[in-house]
Amino acid sequence: MLRFESTLGGLVAVLALAATPAFGEEDMRVAPAYLQGLRDKGYFELVDELLERLRTDPKTPKDILETIDYEQGRVMIDEASRTGDLVLRKELLDKARGKLVAFTKDHASNPLAPEAFVQLARLHVERGHLAMLKSNETEKDNEKNALMGEARASFEEARTAYTQAEGKLDTALKAYPNFLPEGEEKEKREKVRIALMDAQLQKAVVDYEQGQTFPAGSPQRAEFLTSGLKQFDELYKKYRVWFAGMAARMWQAKCYEEKGELGAAMGIYNELMQHLDPRLRGLQRNVGYFQIILYNKRKEFALADLGGQGWVKAYSSAGELASNEGLGVRFEMAKASLAMAAESTNPTEKAGRIARAVDLLSQVVRYASPHKAEALKLLKEHKPKAAAKFEDVAKLSYEDAISQADEAVASHDFDKAILLLKQAIKRADPVKDPDKAILPRYTLGYCYYMNKRYYEAVVLTEHIARRYPHKPLAPKAAEIGMAALADAYNEYKEIDRNSDLNRLIDLAKYTAEAFTDREEGDLARLTLGQIYHGTGSYPKAIEAFDKIRTKSPKWVEGQTRAGASHWEQSLVLRRKKQDAEADEEVKKALASLNAALKSRQDAGTALTDPELMANLCDIADIQLESGKPEEALRVLEPSVKVQGPTASGPAYNRLISAQLRAHINLGQVDKAQSDMAALEKSGGGTTQLYFGLGKLLQKEMDALKSKGNSAKLAQVQSDYQKFLSALINAKSGQTYDSLQWAGENMLKLGNSKEAGAVFKRITETAAKDANFLGTGGESRLLRTKLKLAAALRGQRDFEAANVLVQELKSESPQTIEPMFEQGMLLEDKAAAGQGKWTAAFAHWQSLASRLGKSRVKPTEYYDAWYHAAYALNKDKQGTKAKQILGGIKRTSPNLGSPEMKQKYEDLLKQIQ
Repeated sequence: MLRFESTLGGLVAVLALAATPAFGEEDMRVAPAYLQGLRDKGYFELVDELLERLRTDPKTPKDILETIDYEQGRVMIDEASRTGDLVLRKELLDKARGKLVAFTKDHASNPLAPEAFVQLARLHVERGHLAMLKSNETEKDNEKNALMGEARASFEEARTAYTQAEGKLDTALKAYPNFLPEGEEKEKREKVRIALMDAQLQKAVVDYEQGQTFPAGSPQRAEFLTSGLKQFDELYKKYRVWFAGMAARMWQAKCYEEKGELGAAMGIYNELMQHLDPRLRGLQRNVGYFQIILYNKRKEFALADLGGQGWVKAYSSAGELASNEGLGVRFEMAKASLAMAAESTNPTEKAGRIARAVDLLSQVVRYASPHKAEALKLLKEHKPKAAAKFEDVAKLSYEDAISQADEAVASHDFDKAILLLKQAIKRADPVKDPDKAILPRYTLGYCYYMNKRYYEAVVLTEHIARRYPHKPLAPKAAEIGMAALADAYNEYKEIDRNSDLNRLIDLAKYTAEAFTDREEGDLARLTLGQIYHGTGSYPKAIEAFDKIRTKSPKWVEGQTRAGASHWEQSLVLRRKKQDAEADEEVKKALASLNAALKSRQDAGTALTDPELMANLCDIADIQLESGKPEEALRVLEPSVKVQGPTASGPAYNRLISAQLRAHINLGQVDKAQSDMAALEKSGGGTTQLYFGLGKLLQKEMDALKSKGNSAKLAQVQSDYQKFLSALINAKSGQTYDSLQWAGENMLKLGNSKEAGAVFKRITETAAKDANFLGTGGESRLLRTKLKLAAALRGQRDFEAANVLVQELKSESPQTIEPMFEQGMLLEDKAAAGQGKWTAAFAHWQSLASRLGKSRVKPTEYYDAWYHAAYALNKDKQGTKAKQILGGIKRTSPNLGSPEMKQKYEDLLKQIQ
């Protein structure tokens, strides 16, 4: 959220360029060189602005005009690779993709077209880096794994793109004759040759980088490392006198380092650092960084520190110091300093080295980089924990307080930052210099938000947004205010949540109107849409989503969510028997989702992109629930076909799950079984996956039942049962989860006999599996035995079911599930005329009384009373049953969950 550095950087760029002469208006031939100069200095926004001027200038030559999309795409990738703002980085990469795809389509014969494919490949690499950075920023394992999956997918796409580019460049190079006199044609040929070598080099680097997405020591990492090393060896031998050959030599050494051959790696690093050609400065910057890493690996900490000092002195520009290498060097210096402190016996020396390490780490954590997470961990470990004393802070000037607060924010020491910012606010005069007063208030609001002091954050940020709407920080303040209210609503559930929600709606409405042409205004409209959707006000949600500007990065998400709202509104209308209106909403839902999909496709988004895959699944879900599985398959198949052999993650699992449902609906059992195998291979074969898939299939059958489509329902049930049978009878590949899921769903379909056989098979094999039992298998086996008891009930083998239930009650006397199964057994016996309803009622009443002793009533408490009333009604005691249900509803109106509430309502309607 905080973008002070990028704002300051933009200001400095403008000031620096004020004295820079613009390219000649008369001679447009100098434009490319001028733009290259700006790009080299990092003035990306000015490059983009000037390219747009060239696009509309009638004097721009045709050959330059044709390349504007290419140049814009290239500069956006350059900017994305350097920015520390991860949100901005994603936006830039998405825009760059659109520009480069447009160029390759519109100007396929342009000499730069092959190089455009190299840039597209580079874009995929940067997307991989972005996903890895995001993975480092999160502490949640599921998010980390999903982001690493995205990174791997991006590197796969990069490899494919570099291979395509290599082929095109090789063809282009061979089109030139072997001998050319000095001149323009020879220069063009050499540019193609260099681009070809670069594509080959970068394709090898992709293997190395993809290996980094797997844990150290893993087979996958070793495999990619071996592949990369082989390519680097070949490239070095082929191009040893070219820059690409020397770069391959560097990566060759890096692979040796990763393999533990530290001596061989250092020998190559030293060899490369001995070259005096100034054109190798960029390469040696990387080599120097790798050397410092290697010194630390060899525990030569003094050399690492000395090498770091030399590196910082040699590469001292702001851009170099803020680069990945610059941050990495300072991080390695900090580690070396801490290691030397640990070895020191001199207290003064030890304290000095730790203080120096803390200073270096404080610089590293200011930026998003692969080193930030570990640097932050070390900083928290070694930085003094005591906050700055109040009397010391009270002496600080405004500037000093702001400076120290920035450092505290960068190191996530928000308590200290809050203390310093309050001092800055005291030193500022809001009348004489409102900007000076707004900055610390805005940052203080951000710190309160990060410390989960949401209401204090809202007071500060909403004041700025409403009181100073024309100030630069006002829109971002409104964004923080909305985030704070949303988090307060979600976390503080015991407080007046409606008040929080109403205030969030009010602030979002204000933000949408006050900042209508800004991203924050679109975020507010998106927020309003989500709130209205969540509260069931689907028409209002659709209106909010549709007001998002078409040029906004939020537009695609808005259309995706609008599609969901249209779909939910169709279900509302369907329940009201307004089928014609419902059909119109379904059309609108698909129109919105397809519009979002087209926008993603036009931007060149890959079919393996998680958001695009989710978009496809949204469309397929509607087609499936509308009884059109063929259409669903047509939507899904292009993305499924391009998934790599290592594909995994939530988006992939959802994609294959949707395809599986379509195959089941079409009776294509073999293909459905193949889908299930793919899900299990991807790591998706978990209990949660099976549970979710079962719910989706059940939902489809319930929908058919509610529509009265008995023929289609029977067909789906039959196909579903065939699939389950095939899964159960497969000779290999079954797991506990897959068999348990198949058995439970057989039970739901009423096939108690086959379900019972599955559960018996599980209990017989699992009981002998020590590994299974040693990893929580006992509790899972209890579930299986309970389902076996239910299957025996379904077969009316009440005696066997009772023996099993009594055994489970004896084994787990404190567990409630066997008691529930006993109640269901008593109900089924009564229904079959082999027992009495009074016995069932007595059991449920006793169980409900036992559960009612808890201060917080569990869901099972309400369910037990439901069954007690059900038994009474069956025993022709409807009045008493109504009294029980009514009494429970009066004391607990919500009945634990909406589903339980609906069960009570349905039973009350049945009681005469």
